[in-house]
Amino acid sequence: MQPFNLEMPRSIVFGAGALSRLPELAAGRGRRILLCTGPGWFARSAWKQRVLALLADYEVSVLPVAPGEPESGALEGLLAKARALHPQQILAVGGGSVLDSAKTLSALLPLPGKVEEYLEGVGKGRPIPGPGVPWLAVPTTAGTGAEATKNAVVRAGALGYKRSLRSPHLLASCILVDPELSRDCPLRLTGISGMDALTQLVESYVSRKATPVTRALARDAFPLMLRALKMLPARPEDLEARGAAAYGALVSGITLANGGLGAAHGFASGLGGMYEVPHGLICALLLRPVLRFNASAIREDCGRLLRCTEELDGPVAGSAADPVEWLQAEIDGLFRLYGLPENLKGFGIREADIPEIARRSSGSSMSGNPVEVPQSERERMLERLL
Repeated sequence: MQPFNLEMPRSIVFGAGALSRLPELAAGRGRRILLCTGPGWFARSAWKQRVLALLADYEVSVLPVAPGEPESGALEGLLAKARALHPQQILAVGGGSVLDSAKTLSALLPLPGKVEEYLEGVGKGRPIPGPGVPWLAVPTTAGTGAEATKNAVVRAGALGYKRSLRSPHLLASCILVDPELSRDCPLRLTGISGMDALTQLVESYVSRKATPVTRALARDAFPLMLRALKMLPARPEDLEARGAAAYGALVSGITLANGGLGAAHGFASGLGGMYEVPHGLICALLLRPVLRFNASAIREDCGRLLRCTEELDGPVAGSAADPVEWLQAEIDGLFRLYGLPENLKGFGIREADIPEIARRSSGSSMSGNPVEVPQSERERMLERLL
């Protein structure tokens, strides 16, 4: 049996209506709570008031997190505000950016220095020496799986990079996943975040760093995630589908944290650091050429994902074809279903930047790809999307 490590948050509470357990999950960690949430649909919904009502017995300070992926300069401002409030615990209610911002605050509140000094691969690479302020994760989208990961993705704007703050000490004290929170999630956000989770399940399954436990989790969650993404455009309030998507995202976070990813997420690091393109969209767009490039190495694994999908939903049309082609066709269908852009033409990406984007796509995710992707091939993949 292959040796492996499995690092996970200490507690996971999953299910419709689970939000009602928030007071008991926050108990014992101190009365001063820093509530991190974004300005999007959730903050404008009745759910925010529901959270505040549940925490009526606590001293809650709300810290708004700017939209978009966490940026090192903005995080410095959040850290200054958080330090002035002296929180005893942090509650993050939102999507991946909110969760990663809270994770960063949790780790760095007790530490000196700037955010960029702790990012891997840039700056000083300072380690996180120990646990920070305890934080609780309540995801409102089914996407990044950030609730279950030990890294926080940060855009180092001045350096033009997107890198991670990474340590087991970043793992949440508790995750609360209530699928009801995502019922009002807009269709485009549902699609982009869901495609990110689906990409993570695929890449963590075929990653050269995968372990027996991460492969088992990803294999079983993949067909549930795929079916949910097919259902939600027509039935956005379907709680069963929302639950399956939330579960798929949660599992994708566990599997990527313990089994690595691949080239599609490697591109997200390089491209996302230089241009404002949604992370989930980059991953989904690049997954298709990456699958083609990896085909000979992943055909058997894609066949296993196909068989798991057929076990759940019955025979799949066209399943006699190459399983890699089947998976690519499924992804193509999701792009059409959610009306997502199928290239990068609308994001102002300059052809002259392609070699640098490809170079900056090296890193931990790219190193997990089943096949080494040379610089020249990375450039070709990007050029075809412009």
